[in-house]
Amino acid sequence: MLQAIHDKAKGWVAYAIIGFISIPFALWGINSYFGGGGPVVAAVVNGEEIPAREVQVQLTQIRRQFGNFAANMDENMLKNMALDAVINRSLLRQKTSEQAYKASIAAIQASIASDPSFQVDGRFDPAQYSLFLRRQGYSEAQFERIMLDNATLQQFQAGLNATGFVTKKEAELYQSLQNQQRELELFTLKAADFESEVNITAEQVMAYYNENKAQFMTEEKAKLAYIDIEQEKLAAGIELNDELLQNYFEENADRYTKPPSRNVSHIVINVDNPAQDEQAKAQVETLYQAINAGEKTFEQVAKESSQDTLSAEQGGLVGEVVAGEWDPEFEKAVFSLAQGVVSEPVKTGVGYEIIRVNSITEATQIPYAEVKDRVEDDYRRAQADKLFYDKVDQVQTLAYEQSGDLTPAANVAGLSIQETDWLSRNQGEGIASNPKVREAAFSDEVMGGRNSELVELGDTHVVVVRQIDRQVPEQRPLDEVRDSIVASLRNQEARKLAEEKGKALLEQARQSDLSSAVQAAGKDSAAIKKTGKIGRSGSKLEAAVLETAFAMPQPAAGQASWDGVVLPNGDYTVMALLSVDNGNTAVTASDLARFSSQLTTREVSAVLEAMREQAEIERFPENI
Repeated sequence: MLQAIHDKAKGWVAYAIIGFISIPFALWGINSYFGGGGPVVAAVVNGEEIPAREVQVQLTQIRRQFGNFAANMDENMLKNMALDAVINRSLLRQKTSEQAYKASIAAIQASIASDPSFQVDGRFDPAQYSLFLRRQGYSEAQFERIMLDNATLQQFQAGLNATGFVTKKEAELYQSLQNQQRELELFTLKAADFESEVNITAEQVMAYYNENKAQFMTEEKAKLAYIDIEQEKLAAGIELNDELLQNYFEENADRYTKPPSRNVSHIVINVDNPAQDEQAKAQVETLYQAINAGEKTFEQVAKESSQDTLSAEQGGLVGEVVAGEWDPEFEKAVFSLAQGVVSEPVKTGVGYEIIRVNSITEATQIPYAEVKDRVEDDYRRAQADKLFYDKVDQVQTLAYEQSGDLTPAANVAGLSIQETDWLSRNQGEGIASNPKVREAAFSDEVMGGRNSELVELGDTHVVVVRQIDRQVPEQRPLDEVRDSIVASLRNQEARKLAEEKGKALLEQARQSDLSSAVQAAGKDSAAIKKTGKIGRSGSKLEAAVLETAFAMPQPAAGQASWDGVVLPNGDYTVMALLSVDNGNTAVTASDLARFSSQLTTREVSAVLEAMREQAEIERFPENI
């Protein structure tokens, strides 16, 4: 749930967590900070307070990862998953601080500049970045601090990766077990076949009804009134004219320019490892002196010696270079050179380069006519964004201050009040098909006659709801539920019989063989299933059968190992393990890398488990 309005929880930001608690770089929502008190705390880890907004970021990411399945998952379970992940992050952050891991702020700034979320037409756009920060309520320094933490955590994981190795012998044993195949015979007694043998009395039905009355209540239902704020719909209603767009273009002229560029040629001597550095440096210096002395032209040296084969064929020609797209040292040299000047050797990310600027093109304004469609999109987006957040602010404030009615909030924001049909805790239509709306509908505050908090249905889509009608749960009469009780009791007894008969059949089979035991029990031995050789995956056997099959001891020659298992539907399967073939033990380099990666994941889990056991952790899931 979003935070109570008087807590004014700040909006979402991008967080990145290592390994199995990974979060993508750019992720945002709309629960912006609209003034008010400090952040609500979701947990305290060794004295460090964890803001609820950080957990909301993780919760949203979990919902997105599960996609449509999230709607059918328990909301409290999802919240606890998110809270656990953020607690893990805090513990790892504390660990990296203790062990003095550090990351470069310059690298973080470069990462932000290169992220597509903050770019327009492939270039970093300060306005786009500022809009993101404004939505989240963060300063530039605060956001960079968050990303710096993320990079430090990645260093910590890299350290664990270095220790997560597996010997070839261990890998071969693991490979053998993983590729092992087993051959079985199976016979299943179906619980449904025993239902005809079960007699359910009226007394049993009455007793079950009285002992389980909570199962036989009508479903609680509610009708809601709600205010719906969706940016897409607001954008569609924005009126435009050419004068507005022309003014917007002029006010934001720097967004509609062609950036300065340099037409560049270069000569490259690669440095693939530190041992090559001195040799490469000496080689490039010799090439530079040859050009500088006029012994050879730049183009001749490029064709003969440059290790960038593509540009070498063109005499070293790279083409147009725009800032923000190349190696920082390369760009620094390019944009400091005058036209026609050949640089001294420059150390870059690929090695050493000699650079020449062939021509210079300064930044130029793009004519309005060429970018009119883009200006219209930008203007509509900017206006819709402002309109959306203004209305969210108005509705959020008045829905809280006048919590007994939605009308004041709707009137001030110029929005209509809509109504839902009947909905339950588990089902609804329209906006009530969203589980967050149903959760809000039956929250304590809404059940108490107050307006809900903001309920986020999407990045730019929120509603505020209140209950306008309710159907309380009522006890269903026995006659209405009698048949379902009889069916449930009959199934329970049939499952017991299937297990009882199955265990007896198993013992009989141990003394003879499966076919004889099945026939002695009056069953059809033709129903015995022969699996052939099966592996740990890829078969169509029940999971419980497969798990039991690979836990059974290897049989002696000419004999069988025996076991039985109750299936989830109550059936009972008698199992005879006939043979075990160990799998291929050959291990490739990629296998070793995969096993090492799996070991690293387990080590991360072990480190986290140890830290959690030693940490002082307070959890406040009710604040999420």
